[in-house]
Amino acid sequence: SGKDKTALNFLISKMYPENGGRIGTYFHLFPTYAQGKKVIWDGIDKKGFKVRDHFPPSEVRRTNDTEMQVELRNGSIYQVIGTDKIDSIVGTNPVGCIYSEFALQNPRAYDMLSPILLENEGWNIFNFTPRGHNHAEGLYRMAKATKGWYASLLTVDDCRDEKGNPYVTQEQIEQERARLLAQ
Repeated sequence: SGKDKTALNFLISKMYPENGGRIGTYFHLFPTYAQGKKVIWDGIDKKGFKVRDHFPPSEVRRTNDTEMQVELRNGSIYQVIGTDKIDSIVGTNPVGCIYSEFALQNPRAYDMLSPILLENEGWNIFNFTPRGHNHAEGLYRMAKATKGWYASLLTVDDCRDEKGNPYVTQEQIEQERARLLAQ
């Protein structure tokens, strides 16, 4: 349903003080470094648009392919991180984080970054596909019950393209159910 693209565009807007954000370091965390490379750094959507092209070219000072990092002209830095090597974020100082597919991530990443974000008055976005009873489900339940948090659960019926068409039809869902039951 475009969770990462939506979150990325929100993050990009927050890299600018004139948009109510601030200059700082921003992380896009994935279960693995390799997944972040595939989804963001090398990712292309079904219309052929490169995910990294959401950063306005005129605003990019430099990119670092080795570190999967974009630095904007104003000094803000965006970086793709894998929580499979969790110790790589020790000592960092982000002001905003997106946890992509949080249900598959090492929850220690959030534990390690949470005090830093509290100190920095930063923010987190957690996007994930439910995958049973785990740390992501616990976070979702806590967020629904806690003032100051926002939680949203979108079903396949809620996820539609710009023309209002479902991304996945009920017929496709039934075909997948039949396939899975036949295994």
